[in-house]
Amino acid sequence: MYTRKDIPFNVATLSFSDTELEAAFRADYFEKNIRDIRRYLLLGLLLYGMFGIHDYWIIPDILRQAWSIRYLLVCPLLLGIYLFSYSKTYFQAMQYSLFLAGFAAGAGIVIMSIKAAPPGNSLYYAGLLLCLLFYFRLRFVTASLLSWSLFILYVTAAFLTIGTPTLVLFSNSFIFLSFIITGMFACYTMERYYRSDFLLRRTIQQQNHEISASNQALGKEILDHKQAVEENIRLKAQLSLAQKTEAVGQLAGGIAHEFTNILTAVVGYANYLQMKLDKDDPLASYTGNIITSANRAARLTNDLLAFSRKKQSEPRITNLNEIIQKAENFLPLMAGKKIRVSIVVCDRPLIALADEVLLEQVLVNLAANARDAMPGGGVLSITTDLLELNREVPRASGTAQPGRYGRITVTDMGVGMSENVQARIFEPFFTTKEPGKGTGLGISMIYSVISQHNGFIDFSSRIGNGTTFRLLIPLINEEIP
Repeated sequence: MYTRKDIPFNVATLSFSDTELEAAFRADYFEKNIRDIRRYLLLGLLLYGMFGIHDYWIIPDILRQAWSIRYLLVCPLLLGIYLFSYSKTYFQAMQYSLFLAGFAAGAGIVIMSIKAAPPGNSLYYAGLLLCLLFYFRLRFVTASLLSWSLFILYVTAAFLTIGTPTLVLFSNSFIFLSFIITGMFACYTMERYYRSDFLLRRTIQQQNHEISASNQALGKEILDHKQAVEENIRLKAQLSLAQKTEAVGQLAGGIAHEFTNILTAVVGYANYLQMKLDKDDPLASYTGNIITSANRAARLTNDLLAFSRKKQSEPRITNLNEIIQKAENFLPLMAGKKIRVSIVVCDRPLIALADEVLLEQVLVNLAANARDAMPGGGVLSITTDLLELNREVPRASGTAQPGRYGRITVTDMGVGMSENVQARIFEPFFTTKEPGKGTGLGISMIYSVISQHNGFIDFSSRIGNGTTFRLLIPLINEEIP
């Protein structure tokens, strides 16, 4: 970091001691001054050519030689340097080319002074001052070398020229020398300002870069902290859900087990009674209702057992695509006549260790929910595909580990769920249905079954835009026997 009070350059040459810093300054100087330098080249070319009129009146005796110098040598050289300034390599040759332009223009005037008869040989020194005036925008070292080279050339030529009065030579040299010193001071001051301004801008850019980097690091730290807090909240919510599910599951499992024994007796006695009654007996319809109600209670018992994980799971190596295709036989009946069931399976086999009966029960529950969410009808879409995770991915029911998963996606066109409902969707016995129309165990049972398969559940829903459930089940590398 540098400031205008702390400038690391050579006092005599104004060059930076740091080569990288010097290269950066030259590039910056070129970029900011190239347009002005091109204008000066064009203006110098114009004036140098127009002074041919001055030659016509002041030095008519050497007019041909003067115009040859102007129009055949110096002007073409200035034009060539101007055109060269648009090339890609001009950056490295800028100072040398401008020195050559200034020296050629000044040397041409000196030659005219030598060749011209009085008073032309005494008056043309003013043209040297004009040349230097144009090229004092050069950097200090280049401008100093140019001005002193022309001064030495002029004094030497004046001494060798016969007829130049001593007082005129002294006066011209004194004015020339004063002009050079003034110009060098101006160049020195201007370049010093350029360099200090460059350092100040560079320091500000570095500080901005450091501030930006600090802000990015701070933003990343804040984001990491926010993600850690959100992860902590999510893990606490999952732990709370797991504990709640476990507690309710133990209670539900115990009740379901005892209730199964009661239902077995009820169904047995009802069937025995139905066998004893004639078909025309008025009481036969009541026994049928008893059996129907008992069967409905048995299905609820199965849900409770599956939810409590006390129902014996029978996993085997199976293709998830085949389970979905078999479900096409009974899902339309579950969904109802108003709903069209669309099933599209993956073209690759999805081999997993799964319980076909439990997964069918999951699909039945999702179809039942979709039917209730689409009272006016719609489309229930079920698809399967292969999902490969190369990192941990948070899901609604936990964090999925890297690996290969068979993904079952179930999408309805129903009323959707609010954020409050989504937050409680896995809670057992939580339902948005009217009393008597839902047990609140459907999604909880799905959660329990997918967890038994070491899988994960994810979902998305918006009010009025339907709901999508994504069931991830780990795949294995074995083939179906």
